[in-house]
Amino acid sequence: MNGLFRRQGVAWPARYRAWFLAFAGVCILLMSLAVAACGSTTSARSVSPGFTGYVWQVVAISRDGKVTSIPARLRVALRFSPGGQFGANDSVNFYSGTYRTTGDGFTTSPLAGTLVGYAGHDPAVLLAISAIGSFGNGAHATVELTADRLVVGVGSYTLTCQRRGPQADVPAPAGTGG
Repeated sequence: MNGLFRRQGVAWPARYRAWFLAFAGVCILLMSLAVAACGSTTSARSVSPGFTGYVWQVVAISRDGKVTSIPARLRVALRFSPGGQFGANDSVNFYSGTYRTTGDGFTTSPLAGTLVGYAGHDPAVLLAISAIGSFGNGAHATVELTADRLVVGVGSYTLTCQRRGPQADVPAPAGTGG
């Protein structure tokens, strides 16, 4: 058929097939690297029972002296499993990796996340996306825990959280066996 192949009754030039296969290969490679990073056995030290094992709903985010309330409907949250898995939801995407405690808080591993875009203009959503993004690439965060209130400092952000219930474990990305 002179450089064409058929799929479901449509003739495609062979060069498009090559581009598609190359694109699929790159996607598979990138996903493999992300899954490998998430599934790595980062040693998690014994973690503080105070903030681990719970879902912490972010109720306010502070930056540059300005405090912004985060509506519950956005479901911005942090999750710390007793096994050292870390999860964070910015209301648009979910990120996961590992964490280990430090003297004043915790440090995260590089995080893998979903890749949903946000084209809106809600200032609370935009702030949450930026604040949760601060946890990536081995970020160090400080923690202050008082009863059911957790205050986390990361980068130039301060996240005020409320305990919202137990979390047995952070969901592992697909394909990691977790």
